[in-house]
Amino acid sequence: MSIQLPRRGHLPRTGPVDAIDQYYTPVLGAFFRRRLAWVDAALPPGPLGRVLEIGYGSGVFQYTLAPRARLSVGLDIHPFGAKVRRRLAEDGIAATLLQGDGCVLPFAGGSFDVVVILSALEFVPDPAACLDEAVRVLAPGGRVVCIRPRVLPWADAIYGQLVGFDPEAEFQGGRQRVQAALARVRAPQRRLARPAWLPPALAPYEVVVLETPARRRVAGASPVGGLGGLALGT
Repeated sequence: MSIQLPRRGHLPRTGPVDAIDQYYTPVLGAFFRRRLAWVDAALPPGPLGRVLEIGYGSGVFQYTLAPRARLSVGLDIHPFGAKVRRRLAEDGIAATLLQGDGCVLPFAGGSFDVVVILSALEFVPDPAACLDEAVRVLAPGGRVVCIRPRVLPWADAIYGQLVGFDPEAEFQGGRQRVQAALARVRAPQRRLARPAWLPPALAPYEVVVLETPARRRVAGASPVGGLGGLALGT
């Protein structure tokens, strides 16, 4: 599936680390757009069922997720969900956007078939808790797909030249916290260096895929109450 972007300026910038404006720049924007394609390629093929995006930001990836999902839910700490939802709806993108903490998800276990975390783990205070929560709300046979920037001096130098400041000023140790969190995650994981044509040690991004084993569904069991058939946690 090709990556879809709205017209430039349509989606609001929702905070200091929201990179929506950078998607449209000639050089850095190419890498940001490729991040979306790398995550899309790691998703299960075909319809996605119920999808949760943790840290949806401006909603840019909803243009790719929502058309494939039976239900697309986004959660972010920022308070601009209503504005983002209106902008998405103007383009025919239907998404349920909630304000909340990705480290304490307000959903019952097994609520989603897919969880996406698009370059957000490095900005949450406890990425290990966020990953644990993402796996907890995943249904049997489901998949968590994350993309994260790696710590590479040459990539930081290029990024600094393009944006005019040291990227560590944004990350503040977040990339190292994500690396440590991934070493502790219990779910089986696949880690894919990106771009794939670079040697893995030089790739500036990494796609991480966590999967839960499938199991037979108990007859008559189904989530009840909550949002669109989702069972909300307490």
